[in-house]
Amino acid sequence: MPFIGCQFYDRESQKGCNFSRAMLKDAIFKSCDLSMADFRNASALGIEISHCRAQGADFRGASFMNMITTRTWFCSAYITNTNLSYANFSKVVLEKCELWENRWMGAQVLGATFSGSDLSGGEFSTFDWRAANFTHCDLTNSELGDLDIRRVDLQGVKLDNYQASLLMERLGIAIIG
Repeated sequence: MPFIGCQFYDRESQKGCNFSRAMLKDAIFKSCDLSMADFRNASALGIEISHCRAQGADFRGASFMNMITTRTWFCSAYITNTNLSYANFSKVVLEKCELWENRWMGAQVLGATFSGSDLSGGEFSTFDWRAANFTHCDLTNSELGDLDIRRVDLQGVKLDNYQASLLMERLGIAIIG
């Protein structure tokens, strides 16, 4: 059963809903206010969060992963068109997930892994690129904020021409044509 247009944030108390340790496998949240929600240690494989507000939401310890063996797993999450400003994704594994057109301003990502995910169309202002793994991600059409290509492993990352020229200009390299 999807949650559509639901309010999970209490403006008076400024508290979000407690989903900690919840079984949220394949849960769907569309156009909901999930601000300050506590998703810590939730089982969230296949979760869909789209067109939502999730400022300050805490995803630490949430699992978007299906463990097949100790060395084999896959992740599944669809978090799109959502405001994730100041959300906490510390040490979260979101590999090869659909994470496009989100606002990541000030999000905490220390130790997180986004490798292979689609982060296209995102807004990454006030964001610490060095804190997490973004290898093989699609970053096209994203506002990359203060991304310093000298300090971040961008192996396999997809960028568009405009982004590449901006990043080169920061190094003092002029792109012609």
